[in-house]
Amino acid sequence: MKKIYLSILLIIIFGLSSCVNGGESQKEGEVKKIIKPLKICSFNIQFLGSSRVRDDVALSKILKDYDIVVIQELVAPPYPGTFPDNTPFKPDAESAEFFDEMKSLGFKYSLSEEDTGTGDRNHINSFATEWWVSFYKPEKIKVANELPSGFLAEDRTNHDDYERVPYAFAFRTDDENLDFVLVSVHLKPGSPRASKERRKHELTAIANWINDNDETEKDFIILGDMNIENQEELASATPAGFISLNDECVPTNTNVNGPKPYDHVMYNITYTREIDENFDFKVVDLIAAMKTFWEESSKDSYPGDPYSHNEFRKYYSDHHPVLFMMTIPENDDD
Repeated sequence: MKKIYLSILLIIIFGLSSCVNGGESQKEGEVKKIIKPLKICSFNIQFLGSSRVRDDVALSKILKDYDIVVIQELVAPPYPGTFPDNTPFKPDAESAEFFDEMKSLGFKYSLSEEDTGTGDRNHINSFATEWWVSFYKPEKIKVANELPSGFLAEDRTNHDDYERVPYAFAFRTDDENLDFVLVSVHLKPGSPRASKERRKHELTAIANWINDNDETEKDFIILGDMNIENQEELASATPAGFISLNDECVPTNTNVNGPKPYDHVMYNITYTREIDENFDFKVVDLIAAMKTFWEESSKDSYPGDPYSHNEFRKYYSDHHPVLFMMTIPENDDD
């Protein structure tokens, strides 16, 4: 009987203790702020700005719930503007349609100041060069250009280290508890050994740039279309100290006849601890996602069922979007 009374007394004591502690951590009437993790998407939309039949409305809708969307393969600027040499852009209507749809869903964007490619010329609206763009939700994210950002090299054409000079987007959460840099890449494609060596060289050059620019910021994330073909190449090409969230090499291209793990998200595990490893890495099935939008229209046979590679990528893309999450700490590591 005494044991029963003792148990009841302990329960009452611990209960009162919890109430006191709760009162100390949260004042009466104060609403505790719940910070949701950041949802970050990387998406290669093949030759965005080239296909007049692309369904930009559908593509934007599957991206609407993300906080940041980093796009590769934008081949033309959406709106009028000027290059660094003060010559005017030639804006593209199809690019503008995608940007307009993203803005209608609450996104703002950060766009590179010019295009980049492996040839001797840029400032051309063609498949030979690409622009870099990131879309972000301004109520949660703001641009932090005082951090390392912009092109990783001055010369944006025929560069010794890069097929397309990568671009660093620096962001900070609105509560200023987290800042980080996303380095968007599109590495050399191809299966030959020379192409694989070139990709490894590009990633090494990016890691060297990060090492040279990490005095004020430690959280650098390399993401995008790396054209890596298998786990063997991934192990060889990944820079020292970095890991890929797609370490299992899950296919990220839409071609069901030749699946490849092209897209990756790489980060240094020593410094960037905000990656949500419980969520890991998600490939969003573009073929399944677009089928619903296709069926809601009055179009003919859906090019994803049966899959027609040339038709599907014309309307949508040849890559799936890939998604990962970052937690927002109470204090960042700068």
